[in-house]
Amino acid sequence: MSDYVKVVAFIFDLCGNEFTTQLILIALLYISVFKKRSLFYVRYPLCFAVIIGLQYLQRFGLLPMPVPLNYILIVAMLTATMLICYKTNIIQAMFASVCIYGGQHIISNISYVFIFSIMKLAGKMDLYVYYYVVMPLIMAAGMAVTYIFPVRAIMRKGELKFNNLIIYYFAVAFVLVASTLTHYGRNAIFWSLEGVIYLLVISTLFTCSTMLVGFMNLSKKELEEENAILQELLHKDEQRYEQAKLSGEKIQIKYHDMKQRMHHGIVDYESLKEVESDSEIIKSTYFTGNNALDVILSEKALMCERLGIRFICTADGAAIDFMKPHHIYSFVGNALENAVESLKDETDESLREITVSITRRENTCIIKTVNYVKHRVKILDGMPVTIKSDMENHGFGAKSMKSVVLKYGGHISFYEEDSNFIMIAMIPIPQKQ
Repeated sequence: MSDYVKVVAFIFDLCGNEFTTQLILIALLYISVFKKRSLFYVRYPLCFAVIIGLQYLQRFGLLPMPVPLNYILIVAMLTATMLICYKTNIIQAMFASVCIYGGQHIISNISYVFIFSIMKLAGKMDLYVYYYVVMPLIMAAGMAVTYIFPVRAIMRKGELKFNNLIIYYFAVAFVLVASTLTHYGRNAIFWSLEGVIYLLVISTLFTCSTMLVGFMNLSKKELEEENAILQELLHKDEQRYEQAKLSGEKIQIKYHDMKQRMHHGIVDYESLKEVESDSEIIKSTYFTGNNALDVILSEKALMCERLGIRFICTADGAAIDFMKPHHIYSFVGNALENAVESLKDETDESLREITVSITRRENTCIIKTVNYVKHRVKILDGMPVTIKSDMENHGFGAKSMKSVVLKYGGHISFYEEDSNFIMIAMIPIPQKQ
């Protein structure tokens, strides 16, 4: 057993000490999280060599400093390492450093809690030597959990965006409390195994809570930006609706004026030439009883006509009257644009078909679209995932649709059935006062 302990202690010594060994191992899990700078595999080892060198100086008394200050200095150097080796900003580097330090802190605390609990139950202090067996096992399990949750969560997020003030507080508060609480608290009650165990458990819970706050801030910032984008898209859809409505009205006025003249025996050949180009538009015009719905259905029917896609529509305009015109335009427009997008490259003519229905069932407006899909659609958290490589700038159509439905207290579902992609929105129709 003593030989094994010597080997583990030797490994710790190679990396400076136990703390830096655990920190380096956790840091290796984050190696693919950010975009690397040039000469990354030269910069990265050199930065950690500096951190290890600092620990050697501190250990041999050449750089004396309190242990908590040493922890804080190492986390600061770890942040600098992130900035030097990765294409990140200071906020992202601080967040990653705190995640790495937090992971190390949790693993270290759990290891000590486990061995101290065994010592307490057995009543034998010499069992501490088994810490060198317990800690590597917990380290391995902790690294697996770290990769599955924080690391993969960050990788899925892509670019990390935060509320700067909260992240500064998150980083500073955590490092100060974790470094001082662990050191001074343990020294103050070193004589009580039970007290140390309670302290370590509290410190671990604090660390988990702090990291959770950081990730919640990350999610909140993403939601704020996503909401701003959705609002901007909705505003653009409102402008597009007004333009489309105006264009449609102008065409209708042209035809009305021409018919009036022909009724009086006046044939205006110049007017006939002007409206000739609009005849395709008139053929695709819908009259459902709802102006906004007429505009968007006519617009998309014309698009389908030009792309050779059959457009089958059953729509009761009165069923959707309670919605604001630009919401109708945005929702139906996004639904049909997604359907057209999936069919425009389809070579089998028999499959190039979109079916849309807008009906009323009791006090509910039901909007349904059906279209063929060649490839299976991935549904994540009830929402279709875009197949385009630039996920950050695509996939907002479905989110915008969901946003509109939620404004009216409705529910939207996306699913695939027999190679058909189906969208169904059920929106309660407000009762008239």
